Amino acid sequence: MLHYRLFQKHGAETPWIVMLHGAGGSSEVWFRQIGDFSRHYNLLLIDLVGHGESSVLQILSKHFSFEMVAEQVMEVVDHLKIEKAHYMGLSLGSIVVRVLADLYPHRVGSMVLAGAVTELNWESRVLLRMADMGKHIVPYRLLKWIIAKAIIPHRRYGYSMQLFLHNAKKLSFENFLRWLTLGDKLNSHIKALFQEKIAIPTLYLMGQDDYLFLPQVQLAAAAGGEWASVVIIPEAGHVCNVDNKSYFNRVSLDFLRRL
Repeated sequence: MLHYRLFQKHGAETPWIVMLHGAGGSSEVWFRQIGDFSRHYNLLLIDLVGHGESSVLQILSKHFSFEMVAEQVMEVVDHLKIEKAHYMGLSLGSIVVRVLADLYPHRVGSMVLAGAVTELNWESRVLLRMADMGKHIVPYRLLKWIIAKAIIPHRRYGYSMQLFLHNAKKLSFENFLRWLTLGDKLNSHIKALFQEKIAIPTLYLMGQDDYLFLPQVQLAAAAGGEWASVVIIPEAGHVCNVDNKSYFNRVSLDFLRRL
């Protein structure tokens, strides 16, 4: 079973938020949300397969899929007897949340998708293919830095980049590439999934400087109709929950309270 952390200050009747990080991260990426969110909700933070304290799990198979990861997440949720929850996903974790909503719509109260990846543009696809081609030439440490620099190019968000590089240490080279190239291989499927309307309140939260993914997310939010909305966070990049904690927490909590 995946490793998880609980912040349960309230009774069983209090709603839950399940938080899922992105590729190369861990549950530590939510540390700036725990204080504010735990005042109102019970929190479940999960380390996805190969990440954080779940890094001891086996190398991901060639049949690795977002559906497989979603089922692993639901295994934890079932183990804790959480019938329904709000789900928050960051970066590629947003894809896991959206797949969960497709598989178990009756168990997802809402979705908050931060730094969401709804489609890979040509720049990000080229980056991932170059990483896959150069995996036997470029040292792993340098490869991670190149990818991090492409996703988080601005110096002002240096802390987010360092957080990514720190957490990626526990992610093996093979698993790192499996996660990153999976999005490229399934790009058309991912795009179609986010273009589908689903009757679950969905909030996209994107940093104003998240140039790789923001335009595609705006299209996905428009396709979602009345159930979906997007908020652009000022002074934030891809890891918007870390870059501008106060804005992110306020907007997220306002969204959840209105449900």
